[in-house]
Amino acid sequence: MARFFAGFAVASILWGAGVWAWTEGLIGQSEVVVEPEPVAEAPEEVVEEEEAPTKRGRRRRRPRRGMGAAALPTGTATTGDNLGENDPRELAAGENGGEQQLTQGQIESAMDGGFGAIRRCLVLVPGDAPVTGRLTFGLRIAGSGQVQRVNLRGPAVVTQGEPGDCLRTAARRIRFPSFDGPEMIVHYPITLE
Repeated sequence: MARFFAGFAVASILWGAGVWAWTEGLIGQSEVVVEPEPVAEAPEEVVEEEEAPTKRGRRRRRPRRGMGAAALPTGTATTGDNLGENDPRELAAGENGGEQQLTQGQIESAMDGGFGAIRRCLVLVPGDAPVTGRLTFGLRIAGSGQVQRVNLRGPAVVTQGEPGDCLRTAARRIRFPSFDGPEMIVHYPITLE
């Protein structure tokens, strides 16, 4: 039995000395240079992996990365045309040009007419997660009632890519009543739920 304790004591001392030498940098440590991996040309796609059991016996899904589709944009983004909000506006004083502008009711009525196309564009949003938040249409409307410029501000997954292109096209197709006045800029927010 004494031999066992003697061997255990020697092994413990040697192990302790080895740990001390390693932490002091005397043995076993070498400088490792880690270079970043090159960025893959094709972005990764989220693919569902086989379900893994949890502690309670239920299964939950864990995402697995593969190659293919682009990662979904996050955050808030503004895309589209510059509305020219700081551009000088010309009033034709003394001529036939008036100062009339659209009323809030006229704007809401025209936007209501375009909601069918807007809803169809929101179906194009990639991913399974519901999109929530505020989407604001910025519109520059000519006296003829035609939308001249469009920009979008809201969740990036909605304002960018195919959904954003579709929404800007849908907004350009909205026809407002004509009015006798200079171009007007409208910011029309909608809540996504």
